[in-house]
Amino acid sequence: MYPDWQRLFPTVDHRFQMGLRVGDAADFWSVQDVSGEVRQQREKWLAEAPDLYSVQLPEASVAMEEARGWIRQQASQCEPDWVLLSEGVLNEPHVLGGEVVFPSSWSLPEKLGLPLSAVHGPVPGLEAELGKSIQVFLSRIQPDLAWERDNWGLSADAELNHHPSRRLPGLTEAARLDSTWLRLERQFLTRLPVSRALLFGIRVSNHRLDGLVTLPGVVAGLLKSLETMEPTVADYKGLAKSRASLIRDLEGL
Repeated sequence: MYPDWQRLFPTVDHRFQMGLRVGDAADFWSVQDVSGEVRQQREKWLAEAPDLYSVQLPEASVAMEEARGWIRQQASQCEPDWVLLSEGVLNEPHVLGGEVVFPSSWSLPEKLGLPLSAVHGPVPGLEAELGKSIQVFLSRIQPDLAWERDNWGLSADAELNHHPSRRLPGLTEAARLDSTWLRLERQFLTRLPVSRALLFGIRVSNHRLDGLVTLPGVVAGLLKSLETMEPTVADYKGLAKSRASLIRDLEGL
């Protein structure tokens, strides 16, 4: 059953990890929001500011069309965000384009054309710890296989669209469990069969902490992660001001 919260929050010191598992393309790309709200939000933001959310390199038109066709085969309506990367077998993959409407405080147009190491560059310590492993893994992905992993952060709201242009308020010293959301990214990776480009999917969901911490194992794992997170990483994740108050609340449980 997804998500596996105990797997996401093991009771170990915080560190970057790939955390890969075999992916389920049919499940990841299927329509999961029966209310239609996610699709409505996608259409709204794409209509209001298409250049902020959907871009591609001129030379990537064939690969981008293959990506769109592949996604349509999985679902009639696309809910997740997606990014297309170059083949990345002989050289480092770079960003060809995509559609990212619900980013976690980053902008797809600013990443267009960049190599993956530069995309990851703002994350303190990520390239040093996992850069080589990521490159090797990506170079070996085959079209008939899919992989998934999870990434998480904390935010002061349940908005899906955290594009930096919106300037949404971040977490402060006043953060509490009932006013803080865990922002979960379910990430998907596969290789397209014709262009050999890498397709990276991102499905975002929000979970308020006061409800999440009632689940087995979450308190201990989240507390350990917050306590041991490097200050530079906490600052990058927007937790520098809120970490102490959230740790106190978790310890109180």
